[in-house]
Amino acid sequence: MLWHLRKTAAMALLSLMVAAVPAQAAEVYLNGVRITSLKNAELTNCSVKFDVNGDVHILSPGYRIEAAADGSQQLSGQSDYAAARTPTAKTKMRYVLVYEPNPKVNFAFDVWINGKLFQKIGLDSNKFTVEMTQDLVVGYNTLRIMAKPGDPPPGGSEADTTSLKIYHGEATSAGSFKAKAPAVWELVRSAIDRNPLDRTYNVAAE
Repeated sequence: MLWHLRKTAAMALLSLMVAAVPAQAAEVYLNGVRITSLKNAELTNCSVKFDVNGDVHILSPGYRIEAAADGSQQLSGQSDYAAARTPTAKTKMRYVLVYEPNPKVNFAFDVWINGKLFQKIGLDSNKFTVEMTQDLVVGYNTLRIMAKPGDPPPGGSEADTTSLKIYHGEATSAGSFKAKAPAVWELVRSAIDRNPLDRTYNVAAE
């Protein structure tokens, strides 16, 4: 009974946060895919983050956003309870993942941290910055990147790139995040890179 009440309370809180988003002109993403017309859907076992732009990022492994016949969005799949995270911040510094897309590159990415899915980035995902502090531990963390190319857009060259970068920094007195250059880690793919990638990196956090 207690578990059911906690689950119901969490779902109610999530519904209130999502319902409040349009008034703030923010955007909502589910596993890296932007939600534009999803209705009558329920998610369980979620991790919810607000990025530095006020956008809402919902991570709930097992769910997918698909296009319905009428052009709207529909929810498919089911919650992967084992993959759901209960993050706790352990580091002194704050860390964010920054995604810089380029329509001439057309790559999708899966980002894993310490063996758990952190972020899915679709071919049509927009630029975003998402907090990752609570998923890191002090010392070395295992970062796995799976990059999957889509159809090669016309006119792309080596100069056209998309990137994933991790920055560290601290909170300002106003509560915003101030990143410190250079990036702690980065991955760059250009329009001429059409091979899939599955690579593991060690990223140090303090």
